Amino acid sequence: MTTREQREAFRLALTHARRELQWSQRRLAEELGVSHSTVALWERGKSLPTSTNVVGLERALGVEGGTFARLLGYMPQETMRQEMLSVLDAVMADPDLGERERELLLTMYRQLVQQRRAERLGREPGEPPPRRSSDKG
Repeated sequence: MTTREQREAFRLALTHARRELQWSQRRLAEELGVSHSTVALWERGKSLPTSTNVVGLERALGVEGGTFARLLGYMPQETMRQEMLSVLDAVMADPDLGERERELLLTMYRQLVQQRRAERLGREPGEPPPRRSSDKG
């Protein structure tokens, strides 16, 4: 299930990428083999493309593969975990960063991930998960 935030992020990214190429919605629709109204609905956040159309959008607009899929939550969890590891690897491997900068970036990254998870679960960041009746306490 795509959240309102994901839908909005996708909508903005799609519109921005199309305008960067100075393409009309009609031109993009022709490239994808869909109707003009379909593209308009995507850009207004009224409907979402299929995963096949997402791949076509990324190709047609020259967007890095997986960008729109990640925004929409279409990417498998395992792929997202691998990408998270590559972010951490990149921070650790960057020769222009000192130990202090690395630690700061890693702390910020972990905090942002924690905040997003809490938002998705409807909790405040740092708030523990609700206790189940089966929990002893």
